[in-house]
Amino acid sequence: MLTFKTSTGVVNVDTWGYQLQGLGGDPQNVDLLVSATHDLLVIDSSRDGTNSGRFTADEVTRMKDGMGGRSVVVSYISVGEASDFRDYWDEDWTTTGRATGKLTDEAPDWLGPVNPDWPESRKVRYWDPDWQNTMFNDRKTGDLDAIVKAGFDAAYLDIIDAYYFWGAEVSRGDRHAGDPVNQKQAAQRMVDFVVALTEHARETNPDFFVIPQNGAWILNDLGNDSARKQAYLDVIGGIAVEDLYYRGDKDENNPLRPDEETIAILKRDFVDKGIPVFVVDYISGSARVDAFNKMVLADGFIPFAAPERDLDRLVGTHDGDPAYIRPTAQADTLRGSKLADKIGGLGGDDKISGREGNDTISGGAGNDKLHGGAGKDTLTGGSGKDQFVFDTKFAAGNIDRVVDFSVAEDRLLLDHDIFSRLPVGALKASAFVIGTKAADVGDRIIYDSRTGEIFYDADGAGNGAAIQIARLDSHLKLAADDFLIF
Repeated sequence: MLTFKTSTGVVNVDTWGYQLQGLGGDPQNVDLLVSATHDLLVIDSSRDGTNSGRFTADEVTRMKDGMGGRSVVVSYISVGEASDFRDYWDEDWTTTGRATGKLTDEAPDWLGPVNPDWPESRKVRYWDPDWQNTMFNDRKTGDLDAIVKAGFDAAYLDIIDAYYFWGAEVSRGDRHAGDPVNQKQAAQRMVDFVVALTEHARETNPDFFVIPQNGAWILNDLGNDSARKQAYLDVIGGIAVEDLYYRGDKDENNPLRPDEETIAILKRDFVDKGIPVFVVDYISGSARVDAFNKMVLADGFIPFAAPERDLDRLVGTHDGDPAYIRPTAQADTLRGSKLADKIGGLGGDDKISGREGNDTISGGAGNDKLHGGAGKDTLTGGSGKDQFVFDTKFAAGNIDRVVDFSVAEDRLLLDHDIFSRLPVGALKASAFVIGTKAADVGDRIIYDSRTGEIFYDADGAGNGAAIQIARLDSHLKLAADDFLIF
């Protein structure tokens, strides 16, 4: 099984997803990204492409371990092209202010020709120190620095194949003195850039890695430069490749024409060396997607079938999981993150765990089971026969508020591993008392009806102090049979 070591632990990866914007170009929806089910998730570092729209560290934390489960969260960054919608772009660089305008004298030396397929972007001389300074620098003000600061596990480096453009495709009129003279030199400069970029990030996060997109032939084009080959393999956590099986001139749903030569290179240069290959083809239709997934998996790669080249939506994983885990009218299992979350069930008999943080949890309709977890949680069962679970260690910061406990329908569940002086099963009447303290040595659970506070007393009327575990409404007709020890 493929695993990645990250700053927050080891993550198993069988699936991946890729989204760079919201539907129709809208900003990305944080709540949806938090609930994404993909083991490795590639997104832009910003909800709308701007610096002001960058995801916060808390938002990235939720994406890494939230409603959708544990994920490696990777930020997209283009290292081979500059785009006019990014904040580093200066309108004075072209006559129109956009990438398609004619370059002015204000344009930096590293800015190259327009990409005809993506006219909002221009090729860059990625080896130029000033361009690299835009990506990362000692002041830690570059785009990569912002990615690392936000807590992303890795960077997804797009336009790695820019090395091939400068080494083999650039027109004579677009060449400058000092540009690479061939593919090998261009590949060497790209590898040096990627290695320097990653090493810079690892000064802050030693577990940081990169996933280059495209550039499948870069190790081959290095020729006999074994030192750079090894340096490249040491910093990448995988390689991603587009349009490997369904290829053609259309944006989506091109004919099936597997690039067998590149597939063989990917196996030889990466898979055989323990580097995973992530494949994204832009296709839709169940038959086409099923065939794609089978072919990719058979070749030892990890597939993601994106329905649109604009990458404005996630779809389910190749192994059948939905794109998101979201509350439904059915019986759901929902989870929070390590931070303060707001989780609401709908209909159905839901199981909801807040995990860490001061969470607000609502079961909605149905017979729900609510676990607040660590933190001062607010729990609302809603209609139905609900269960409120207490299974965390005693602490002043672990006292939950149960808003709507119904003595006619609901129950409080106590974990025997925590409440060790209580035998498993229904709470005995002799172990329950209403008052402010234990009346005899057998009293274990105390309900103060004036305040609604519930206490656990491990030694009854002994010397040990009772510990508050929850607060319910005051003046409830609470009884021993409202508790169950498990």
